[in-house]
Amino acid sequence: MKRLKILLILILISFNAHTFENKIILKIDNDIITSLDIFEEINNLKFFNKNMSKINDEEIYQIGLNSLINYKIKKKEVLKYFNKIEIENENYINSIIENNALNLNFKNISEFKKVLNEKNINFENYEEKIKVNILWKQIIYSKYNKQLIVNEVKLKEKIKLQNNNKKTFNLSEIVFQIENLDDLKDTYQTIKSDISKLGFQNAVLKYSVSNTSNEGGDLGWIDETLIDDKILEELKTMSIGSITNPIRIPSGFLILKVNDIKKIKTDLNLDQEVKKLINYEKNKQLDNFASIYFNKIKKNIKINAP
Repeated sequence: MKRLKILLILILISFNAHTFENKIILKIDNDIITSLDIFEEINNLKFFNKNMSKINDEEIYQIGLNSLINYKIKKKEVLKYFNKIEIENENYINSIIENNALNLNFKNISEFKKVLNEKNINFENYEEKIKVNILWKQIIYSKYNKQLIVNEVKLKEKIKLQNNNKKTFNLSEIVFQIENLDDLKDTYQTIKSDISKLGFQNAVLKYSVSNTSNEGGDLGWIDETLIDDKILEELKTMSIGSITNPIRIPSGFLILKVNDIKKIKTDLNLDQEVKKLINYEKNKQLDNFASIYFNKIKKNIKINAP
């Protein structure tokens, strides 16, 4: 296994699918991951994450392998609840793909598909991953939606305390996990070091277990009313480009990066603000439940080298 891994790493840079024998790398219960699967995954990751050139080949290999393992586990779980990987609303799928294409500066889906083909990226596989993610979220919602706890009265009071001049933060995240709390300080220092050397987005690829890891950890613009009070206190003292200390959350530990800060003037609409805050709180709780559930099912799956 180790010898094969070294061989795979050595030919990463000059990859040609026809120049080496395709071998089974891992078995995930009855499913398999082959050397060709890993190369294709790495090819995909490099296309959607332009800064990966800063990461060494061995780490890229591990990122690709971990990405495939996570995908296979989610797909396996999805197929327990659905007969096939399919979404009834094709317009919804197309809107996600079109939005992804626009974010990558493509004019339309046709141009996006053409470039994917040129880069040897299988569009059907790319689309299937989007569908698996959607169905995975449906499973999480059906399992945990009754456990979501939102104190609407408290949220209203929080919003009333805000004046019309408030801040909004553009944030990115890394969510990481450790087995032993004694390792927290060293793990955080390692992540900080890689953020400094490789950039935040590459550190996200290496360490983050969040659903945002495929988008460089991007959370977008978040109004201060949507942010936990303790986290907000720290963010207000931070400058653009800085990162937080590790923040304990149900699914592990969170590191936030402040990409930008704006002051915004709004005409307060209490009902709209409360609705927005409720949705944000529910989505945050669902993300935590998703991570906890994934770790639970992963423990019950056999992952072995052949």
